[in-house]
Amino acid sequence: MTSDGRPTARPGLPRPAGGGRPPSARRLPLLATAGTLIGLGLVVAWLGQRADAQSQARPQVTWTLSAASNTVTIRLTPGSGPSGRQLLARSHLVVTESGNSHLRRAGHGTVRVPVPPGAQTQLVVQVKGPQPVTRLLAVTVPPRLRVTTLRHTSNGLLIRASSPLRQQPLRPLCGTDKIGFPDPAEVTVAKSPYGCRARLRLTARDGERATVRVTVPTLPETPLYSFASPAGRAIYITVDDGWTPSAQVLAIMRRTHLPVTAFLIEQAAQRNLAYWRAFAAAGGTVEDHTVSHPNLTKLPLRQATYQWSQARLTLGRWLGKAPVMGRPPYGAFNRAVAAAAYRAGLKSLLGWSATASSTGIQTWDGKPLEPGEIVLLHWVPGLGQQLTKLLAAIHKQHLHPMPLTPASFAGVAPQWRSLAGD
Repeated sequence: MTSDGRPTARPGLPRPAGGGRPPSARRLPLLATAGTLIGLGLVVAWLGQRADAQSQARPQVTWTLSAASNTVTIRLTPGSGPSGRQLLARSHLVVTESGNSHLRRAGHGTVRVPVPPGAQTQLVVQVKGPQPVTRLLAVTVPPRLRVTTLRHTSNGLLIRASSPLRQQPLRPLCGTDKIGFPDPAEVTVAKSPYGCRARLRLTARDGERATVRVTVPTLPETPLYSFASPAGRAIYITVDDGWTPSAQVLAIMRRTHLPVTAFLIEQAAQRNLAYWRAFAAAGGTVEDHTVSHPNLTKLPLRQATYQWSQARLTLGRWLGKAPVMGRPPYGAFNRAVAAAAYRAGLKSLLGWSATASSTGIQTWDGKPLEPGEIVLLHWVPGLGQQLTKLLAAIHKQHLHPMPLTPASFAGVAPQWRSLAGD
């Protein structure tokens, strides 16, 4: 200690700084400053999070363009967070066209606005409510789809549009007509067995749509006859299919010069070509009974046409003369069958008014055979005996078997029904 009572400083130890205050007294201001800064940071972070949450909760504006209807649909969708739907419920849309005060539409959550095709429209979208927003939309609509050409051709209709089209499958307009897309902006509608007036709906690749009123042309048809000319008390003998050729029938034809018309299935004729050449040489006539004997009313027009045309060409190549008449298998007939026959080049279709079989002769009205009747038989075992009995009935009625040709139907009205059979 010194003489005045103060402690003597120890050699080698520094004196405390700051007038001798202890370290704990110096830390307090520093801690207070740090705390203040941390607090301010938390407040700033909280405010930022709150602002971010409010921004995310704000209703969102979405829009879509329908080129098909030239309409813009503008919707409000809820923002995120628990307050998103609350804000949406208190908000609504107001849409105006820039520079056009007359176009003003409002709605709670959805507004639809018509826009002209081939132009750009500026729309001002305002969200009214707790979180107001204003957006400017520039909507560009493709040009309107127009039909530039509509003309009839030999095959049907040809339609040209102002823009490339979506080549999507289109349902037939009249039930069986075919619609095609030969070029990007062209549509063809084939003639139909059932002509009609209809609306053809077209869609451009850019979404624009157009509806065209069309009259689909009716396909020409080959007429069907169940009776032929009665002149000279004529009667006509026809035999179907060809699976079982009859030597007895061939002998009767050669002996009596009996005219017989055979409606041959191509697949059946192929098995016995020698017989059918002898049949033709004996004065018989070979006509078309299709390739494979399907029910033509159940086939598409293209396939029905093939059944007629392929048999006609093949039988003509085999026997030297292409058929000009046909008989629908099973007697199944409608306008599509007649149209297919026309496309195949057939001049007449044949039904029948009487049948002859092992059970006897049946006419359409239950009465004896009369002039003009077309009698149906089949190439089956026992055909020779059936033909012999038929000839006896024919002679009893003083009728005369005559060759059957397209000329046999002069002055005869086409029929639409036959007796059931094949």
